[in-house]
Amino acid sequence: MEKLFYKSQKRKRLLRVSSSSVREGEGVGKDLISLLPEPLLCHILSFLTTEQAVWTSVLSSRWRHLWKLVPRLELDSSDFTNDQVCVDFIDKFLALQGKSYLSEFKLTIDHDVFDGEASLYEPCLGRVLLDMRKFERFQVENRFKLDRVCYIATPLTLSVCEALVCLKLHFVKLNVEFVSLSLPCLKIMFLEDVVLPSDAAAEALISSSPVLEVLKICLSKDDVVVALRVCSPSLKSFTLKRVQRRFYVRGHSVVIDAPKLEYLSLMDYYQFRSFKIISMADFVKVDIDVVFVLMTDSLSEKTIIDNLLSNFSGVKDMTMSWRTLQFINSSHQTNPLPKFHGLTCFRATMCLNASPELLPVVLESCPNLKHLTLELVIYPFAVMTRLSTVKLPPCLVSSLESVEMESPVTEVATELRLARYFMKNSTTLKKLVLRLNQSFTGVKHKPSVLEQLVKSPRRSSLCHFEVIPVVPTPNQSMGSDQW
Repeated sequence: MEKLFYKSQKRKRLLRVSSSSVREGEGVGKDLISLLPEPLLCHILSFLTTEQAVWTSVLSSRWRHLWKLVPRLELDSSDFTNDQVCVDFIDKFLALQGKSYLSEFKLTIDHDVFDGEASLYEPCLGRVLLDMRKFERFQVENRFKLDRVCYIATPLTLSVCEALVCLKLHFVKLNVEFVSLSLPCLKIMFLEDVVLPSDAAAEALISSSPVLEVLKICLSKDDVVVALRVCSPSLKSFTLKRVQRRFYVRGHSVVIDAPKLEYLSLMDYYQFRSFKIISMADFVKVDIDVVFVLMTDSLSEKTIIDNLLSNFSGVKDMTMSWRTLQFINSSHQTNPLPKFHGLTCFRATMCLNASPELLPVVLESCPNLKHLTLELVIYPFAVMTRLSTVKLPPCLVSSLESVEMESPVTEVATELRLARYFMKNSTTLKKLVLRLNQSFTGVKHKPSVLEQLVKSPRRSSLCHFEVIPVVPTPNQSMGSDQW
């Protein structure tokens, strides 16, 4: 509060200078914004953080107390002199608001400024949830430096919230077993590095949300959940991410029973002995970008991978990263990959100069593929193999209809060779999409290369050849993960 007030006073002095400049130059105009109704002004302030809203109190006497009426509280503990001052400010703000006014709460606890007294926030957050049962959005985030050795999760006890629509928690330790928890309006739930007390608690938290549509879970290094059950009749999107555990717990498993599920994403470290999907929607998109961690029990890598992939034999739309494809291929050196007979749309990241044989092997496991999207990455210490020696699987010669290159093409890039490869081998290719920009090596693309590509030999009557210009962006990274 002290820091917020100091900043507002500093801005007040700046505003005085600005006002005098206006009077000297153009004269004083009418303050039309201040004439707006109070509810509308509060609505405008709700798009600002609480710190920014406090700054407006210096504009005029009309604005002095408006920020206190905004039904949204967004705070960062680093804006206060210490954690206790931050907690006191929250309590005072809630006292001003009353028990049914606040609709949105967001708190970021910075553990690197005051060394984060996590336990100090537990009673405060408990009061927030208990007094404000009409919340629509509730978010708590803990911020740490990347090189920090010790992480202490903030304790939190959830209670009944009749109006809560969005719940986002980061590095929080949830208490109790949620026996009587009810979240009847909750549609979005993000649990990142959240420590759940038990298997039953995790299942109860999900089942207490009867209209849940979007669920993202990043399992914590310290969680005690062994069997994760995601049972929801309304769930449409589920993202599961696991950071690398300090040790492997024998028997970890995942069960998904979500008949309306339309999107499933698996990210980072795969450390599950068993993965089973009981139900999902008829048309579901699957995105897999995982590293399979070696197990210490008797199960082989092939058994673990086959157990996962068997759930997706009928999936029509799938995306896979290069690291996942490479690991799957290495575990099936003496056996063919499982078949995805239902797959018609496939997006993959490939590194052809490191493992060119991977492309035909993967494509052979998709006998009915029609639409292929490729992003190529370059492995710096490998030599490119000639694509002319790589054959397109016979099943795709008469089924593949469109190929799209997501990575940009240059005169020296691999995408042009790959485009010629598909044009030469596919008899049913109807659409080819390329992207052009300046290469990462700084060599610009020459128009003559495209002309040569159009004149290249082809087995199909290609009717749609599309070239999309791409503007390079600074610090552009290939295949970066976003949570």
